[in-house]
Amino acid sequence: MKTPKFLLSALLIAGLASCQKDDTQADTSPEKPEAETTDDIAMTMSIDDEITNLGQMSMEGNPSKKTTSWLSCITYTIDTTGSTTEVTLDFGATNCLGSDGKNRRGKLIVTLEDNPFDAGSVTSVTSNGYTVNDHLVMGSKSMTFQGLNTDGDPYLDINTALSIVNTNQDTITWNSTQTRVWTDGFGNLNPHDNAVEITGVADGKTASGIDYDITIIDPLRVEAGCHYIVSGSFNLTSPLFPDRLFDYGNGVCDRVATVTISGYTFTFLM
Repeated sequence: MKTPKFLLSALLIAGLASCQKDDTQADTSPEKPEAETTDDIAMTMSIDDEITNLGQMSMEGNPSKKTTSWLSCITYTIDTTGSTTEVTLDFGATNCLGSDGKNRRGKLIVTLEDNPFDAGSVTSVTSNGYTVNDHLVMGSKSMTFQGLNTDGDPYLDINTALSIVNTNQDTITWNSTQTRVWTDGFGNLNPHDNAVEITGVADGKTASGIDYDITIIDPLRVEAGCHYIVSGSFNLTSPLFPDRLFDYGNGVCDRVATVTISGYTFTFLM
């Protein structure tokens, strides 16, 4: 099986950043809660999505052999002596600069059951000093392969609990529950026609303690042949600013999306 390696976070971040620019023209103070919240969410989502992708790659085999060149930083070891398979992804004790411009060090420990693609099999990923651009990642995620849904599509349930200590030694928290469904391309050995639809919720706190919640309203659809989210919507809420509803359209591969704030809808380009 070839699983799609989508960086969903990069696409969502584009929307958050665009909204931030449009909504803060009158006040660009870095202390504004919207700016801090979107910045922290963007960084955290990027790290979370990266760990998910590395876990999925480990389900298939050695991630360092994949085509994404920043993965060459990894020293890959596997231990099959126990009842489960333990894979160590070691980025080294000092920063390794990837082709994506990020420095990484530390380890991710991936624990796999006998066949990670058996229904009910759980793959877990735990940080052991894993650091991205000097942001220390603590916590873990579990990915349960649930087999086929009622439409005959395979899917994963993913639960994540992370704390990230930033370069100022402040802590950002991120908790999410997500389902990823492979609607196209599962098992055909062609990663270029893969598509997934993602549902779920997330919550956390920014570095200064601002609470936020994210709820996917309509499934976010990501296709291997498109650089943008092609459909779906999610809501970002916080006690300190009005709700934001992000909408990515109805299936067309383009850069156009909208955000609705206090009844006003703005169009932005991802």
